[in-house]
Amino acid sequence: MPDPGPDIEPPPASPPTAGDAPPATPAAEPGAAADATQAYATPVDTDSTVHTEVVEPPPVQVFVPEEPRGRRVGGRLSALLAVLAILAIGGAGALGYSLNQDLAAARATLAATEGDLATTKTTLTDTTGTLDATTATLAAAKADRSELDAEVVDLAGQVASQAECVILQESALKELGVISDLQTDNFNRTTEGSTWAKAEEKRNKAVSDALAAYYQAYKKAFDRNLSSARAWAAKGKAAVAVLAVQAKQQAAEFDLIDRSAATIEVAINKLERQLKKTESTCEAVN
Repeated sequence: MPDPGPDIEPPPASPPTAGDAPPATPAAEPGAAADATQAYATPVDTDSTVHTEVVEPPPVQVFVPEEPRGRRVGGRLSALLAVLAILAIGGAGALGYSLNQDLAAARATLAATEGDLATTKTTLTDTTGTLDATTATLAAAKADRSELDAEVVDLAGQVASQAECVILQESALKELGVISDLQTDNFNRTTEGSTWAKAEEKRNKAVSDALAAYYQAYKKAFDRNLSSARAWAAKGKAAVAVLAVQAKQQAAEFDLIDRSAATIEVAINKLERQLKKTESTCEAVN
C-alpha cells in the first residue's frame, strides 16, 4: 500500500466515537426558506373572468452531503489543492485571454494578408499583361532582327560584289593604261626624231648620194676620164654601204616594233577577258 503522505492522516483503528465525528453541516436558515416560499407564493395578476387556483410551492429541502468515510484530507493539503485549483483556473483564464489575443492578431494578419493577396493578384495581372506585351514585342523584334540579318547578309554580298566590280574595273583601267603606253611607244618608234626616222633620213640621203656618184662615174667614163670615173664610183659604193647600214638599222627597228605589237596584242586579249568578267560581275551588282 503506498505512503499516504504527511498531509493525510491514517484511518483510525476503530470506528470514530461521537466526540470524534465531524460537525454536522448547518441547516439552512429559516429566513432563507421563507424567502424562497414567499417568492413562490407571490400572487400573479390575472384576468378576473378566468378562474385561477393558487398552487402552493413544495417546501425547499437543503441537501446536506454525508461526510465520506475513510481517509480525511488534512488542512495543508486542502489549502494546496485550493491554490492549485486557483492557479489552474487563473492559468485557464490567462490561456483563454492569450488565445483570444492571438486569435484577434491572427484575424488582423489574415485581413492584411487578404488585402496583400488582392493587391498581389492585381499586380500579377498587370505584370502578366506587361509580360504578354513584352513577349509580343520581343517576338516582333526577333522577326525584325531576322529580316535585318537577312538584309545585312544580302547587303554584305552586294558590297562584296561591288568591291570586286570596282577592283576589276580598276585593274582593267590599269591594264588599258599599260596597253596605251605600249602602243604610244611603238608608234613613236617611227615618228620624227626616232631611230627609225633617222635611219630613214640617212638611207634616203645615201640613195641620193649613190645615184649622183654613179651618174658622175658613168659620165666621166663616157668622157674617157677613167681616173675621175673611178673616184665617183668609189663615192657611189660608199653611199651604197651607208644605205645598207641604215637599212639594217631600220630592219632592227621594224623587228622591235613587231615584237612590241605582239606584246600589245597579248595585253589586249587579256584585257578583253578581264572586261568580260568585269561586265558579268558588275551586272550582278546592278
